[in-house]
Amino acid sequence: MKHTRAQKEAELLAAAEAVIEELLDWDEETKRPNLHQIEEVVLRLRRRFGERLAEVIAEGQEAAQPAEAVQCTSCGEGMRYKGRKGLDVESQVGALDLERGYYHCARCRSGFFPLDEQLELWDGHWSEGVVRNAVWLSGLVPYEQAETILDRIGGMQMSTASVWRRTQAWGAKLREHSEAERVLANALPEKWEPPSRRVVPDQRMGAAMDGTMIHIREEGWKELKVGTVFDVAVRPTRDERTGDLVDLGHAVRNTYAAHLGGPEILGELVWTEARRRKWEEAQDTVVIGDGAPWIWNQAGLHFGASQQLVDWYHAKQHLVVAAQALKGDSGPAYQRWVNNRETALYQGHAAGIADELCAAASDQTERAPDLLREAGYFRQHQRRMNYLEMREGEWPIGSGMVESAAKQYKARFCGPGMRWNRSGAENLLPVRTAILSQRYDQLWDRVYNSPPL
Repeated sequence: MKHTRAQKEAELLAAAEAVIEELLDWDEETKRPNLHQIEEVVLRLRRRFGERLAEVIAEGQEAAQPAEAVQCTSCGEGMRYKGRKGLDVESQVGALDLERGYYHCARCRSGFFPLDEQLELWDGHWSEGVVRNAVWLSGLVPYEQAETILDRIGGMQMSTASVWRRTQAWGAKLREHSEAERVLANALPEKWEPPSRRVVPDQRMGAAMDGTMIHIREEGWKELKVGTVFDVAVRPTRDERTGDLVDLGHAVRNTYAAHLGGPEILGELVWTEARRRKWEEAQDTVVIGDGAPWIWNQAGLHFGASQQLVDWYHAKQHLVVAAQALKGDSGPAYQRWVNNRETALYQGHAAGIADELCAAASDQTERAPDLLREAGYFRQHQRRMNYLEMREGEWPIGSGMVESAAKQYKARFCGPGMRWNRSGAENLLPVRTAILSQRYDQLWDRVYNSPPL
């Protein structure tokens, strides 16, 4: 039978009195304790009392045998009550020793604990809070460190192997959720609808894509493609060219997408994130990237109405390569050429640079392949190299926002000696993405409250 309110109150008061008595005994026995010693004893007693509080409330959620019949979810037959069984649960308030009713289906030979379902103990011996924190930590640090932090800071016990298993299981659920969103966002509409006419004044957004390398067992180094969606905000900034304080565009409120595989899926994931953030309502938009063809293929496919811009710093690197082919690796002539052409490039004269390199290639047979390659780069991307115009329009002209994103993924996936199974990396990716996008708790609530694993 369920305990009455008075019975629960008596149990809890007795537990509180026992804790208080133990604290006062310790105070009398301990001479001149420092603050650390006081903290340690209070935390230990607080944990013990918290465990008892949770046990009394949790066990009080069900009677020894519920009044309503329990039916098997598989065959629909009535299940037989088989008594009460214990379960040790690691929770955020401590280790709980729960007693709950057990039911058995003779036809299916399966068991059922109603209280486990009510408490949503999908992970058996761990509460949702413990698992949520374990998976979150796994997206930040290696699994071994996640175990240590859980224990040292939170007093929550979970082995490294269990942290890994929980992360893989819930990472797979987050991955399924992401896949469902991707399919929905990129599906063809059943009937044509006009695009939204709502435009948010002064709302400007951007997207950027890039790639980085992580090591996959039995495959070697593979490219992890990364994308970011951001708002553009204007802030006073020291101009690196002039030293003046000017209003420049910056990428803010970045959110992310990542895919270990081909560019098509990454493009769809970035578009999914852009639509979630109401990209189509922005007054103006831009896509930034380096010269990789896959980036511009995806930009054209998903962001065809947006401005396109090759990252300024990548473009300057190509100027340096061209200068080395034309003038040698160093020296005054090399430096003058780089400085002059950098100014020309910034002012939007990429086509003129391409013409100059092509002309030089006809006179320098040995270096012609290098010169023609760089000329092709500037000619191909000349419409994406309007840096002065974009800067005056208060847009960012560098792809630092996505390069930073790639580094943040590498920080988790490319630690010393890290080698990943493909499935292990793919299941951790949505966890890392949710954390970097500051959406972890929101997405966790969605997947945890979906049907259990």
